[in-house]
Amino acid sequence: MAGDINVEEALVLNLPPGSPSEAGALATASAPTGGSSGPRVLHRYGRLSVIGQTKIADSTRAASKGPTVALAAAASPKSASINDLSVTEQFGRDAFALRGSASYSKSKAKRPRHGEPWDMVGCLQHAGPVSDGGSPLPASLAGGAPTTPTSGYMEGSIAVGIVIVEGPTDDLKFSAAEKTKVVAEVQNGLGWYAAQNPAAGITFTYDIQVVSVDVPADPNAADLEGIWRDPAIGALGYSSNWAGVSAYVEHLRTAFGTKWTYCGFFVKYPLSHFAYASIGGPRIAMEYSNDGWGPDNIDRVFAHETGHVFGCPDEYAGAQCNCGGSWGRFGTPNQNCENCAPGGGAMCLMKGNDFTHCGWTPSHLGWGKGVTSNPALCQSRFGTKGNFELVAPSAYAGIDFMWRNNDAAGTPWSEPTQFGQYLGHVDAVTMIQSNFGAPGNLELVARVGDTLQFFWRDSGPAFRWNGPIQIAAGATGNPVLIQSRLGKRGNFELAYPLASGGIAMMWRDNDAPGRPWSAPATIGAALGQIDAVSLIQSNFGAPGNLELVARKAESLHAMWRDSGPAWRWSEPVKLTTKAAGNPVLIQSRFGGRGNFELAYPHVSGGLGIMWRNNDSAKLPWSSPIQIGQTLGRVEGIAMIQSNFGNPGNLEVIAETNNTLQFLWRDSGPGFRWTGPFRVL
Repeated sequence: MAGDINVEEALVLNLPPGSPSEAGALATASAPTGGSSGPRVLHRYGRLSVIGQTKIADSTRAASKGPTVALAAAASPKSASINDLSVTEQFGRDAFALRGSASYSKSKAKRPRHGEPWDMVGCLQHAGPVSDGGSPLPASLAGGAPTTPTSGYMEGSIAVGIVIVEGPTDDLKFSAAEKTKVVAEVQNGLGWYAAQNPAAGITFTYDIQVVSVDVPADPNAADLEGIWRDPAIGALGYSSNWAGVSAYVEHLRTAFGTKWTYCGFFVKYPLSHFAYASIGGPRIAMEYSNDGWGPDNIDRVFAHETGHVFGCPDEYAGAQCNCGGSWGRFGTPNQNCENCAPGGGAMCLMKGNDFTHCGWTPSHLGWGKGVTSNPALCQSRFGTKGNFELVAPSAYAGIDFMWRNNDAAGTPWSEPTQFGQYLGHVDAVTMIQSNFGAPGNLELVARVGDTLQFFWRDSGPAFRWNGPIQIAAGATGNPVLIQSRLGKRGNFELAYPLASGGIAMMWRDNDAPGRPWSAPATIGAALGQIDAVSLIQSNFGAPGNLELVARKAESLHAMWRDSGPAWRWSEPVKLTTKAAGNPVLIQSRFGGRGNFELAYPHVSGGLGIMWRNNDSAKLPWSSPIQIGQTLGRVEGIAMIQSNFGNPGNLEVIAETNNTLQFLWRDSGPGFRWTGPFRVL
């Protein structure tokens, strides 16, 4: 393990992006194990790559810290020739070696001022490249921020320029060890980011430059950055002004083919503040001694400033933060601000000297990728064909929402949006489209801890999520919501496992003023603790029986309730074993009556699939088959029958390794499953 970010890493040589040699090196670095994201490239220095394997463990996740990282066996560095390395490659190699040393580990174990709130008045929260909070722009910065976003959100490939600027006197120069220290600290800090959300696929690709300028220090200069930055960026071949910085980072993005780009300047010149950045980038400026925090905290300070580059606000009291605002990709407020959050908020890198994230920072960073638990999918009445609407709990806080445009060529999925971050970590969701509004509101119930929270999204033009409203407590497992044919409007029917055992049933009277929810009634108590449920209304009975499948440990059990007047639930009947996650039951358009189709995560990986022949007098269930084993362990699924094909394809979304994977089965005659394809 290099550094102190709790990730096993390996240094390998000759890995062109996407090449077979890269795939081979990743495969040999360590074998993926249950829930693991597999080894991947965290840092790239020319032909040198730092690879690591990370893992999110739901059972140990703390909402205030985000996913945890598991250790894996590291590969040995490649023995290929290292005599012809470029400057950037040499720095990458030497930095990695430093991070693996005992002295480096010791320095991290004794970091100065660990856990203290940052005292960085100049840690800026402005869209433009201002030099300190509230001060006028120096003339050299008057051009403003780049018109093209350089760092919209922290996912995918990111180019990072590290520019070490030396002056003409000894006190402005860096020793060889200090230069390596800078690169090692950046590697450690950004490696922590890459490890926090494996699903985001973050890889940092570096350009490292050491530039000497013939400018003496002047602590009284009107522009303490411009006096060294302008000649430094000019020495790199760009215009000697702010526009040159933008040109440099854009060159890196083009040269490396990355999605995002920014740079960090390291100096021993006096600065107005020892470290600062602007919201949205494109640069960070840092003084090597790092004020009272010391060089051993460069990693965390640089990571903190990188948070600003990707949209994060400060959360410590000295920055005069507040709990409002609209920050980052999803326009999330700053509700972990020390000045107003309950109890001063949770510890977080944006608040203090600690490698942790609160529930809000991942949303500020724009982490739409990285989900957990069960997704929920429906085919809506939006669009001509009917779009797919998809939600899933974020791996950190709130709920991710996406939709698939089924009228467009290639049926593309949208970029994710987020809502409900103030709930913290969401454990499970269920969603339908109702007959309220035109063409129909989306209605969602989320389990947060033992409570159930109700949201709805209007049908337009705002398409705004409203809520939450708490409707129940004592819940566990996953809730499932349907709109039934009971009542004139169609009542909502809600089922969920109870923490005390059995299953709770509730309904909302959509014909009554205020649309009140009933008190929960318990069924299936004889089964004891239930882990997950699925619920539909079938075409048996009039207006239709409720049909329920419950998972207890690894067994699935079926129950049904008549359509009245008794409203009596049957005794549970065991269907199969080797089930995990949440089962999903639908009544399809296959067969004369419409067969039942049942899918569930299989304990040995992939999905289990069964169907019930509703045209046969004995209503027999098929033997289960197993599909999608390449997915590995699946934590949660959603399944619908769409209007693609005749009578309609089965469409499945599976959550595995904190990603959402899409599979579909044609309507026949082959009934062939296709996929998986990652959608988030």
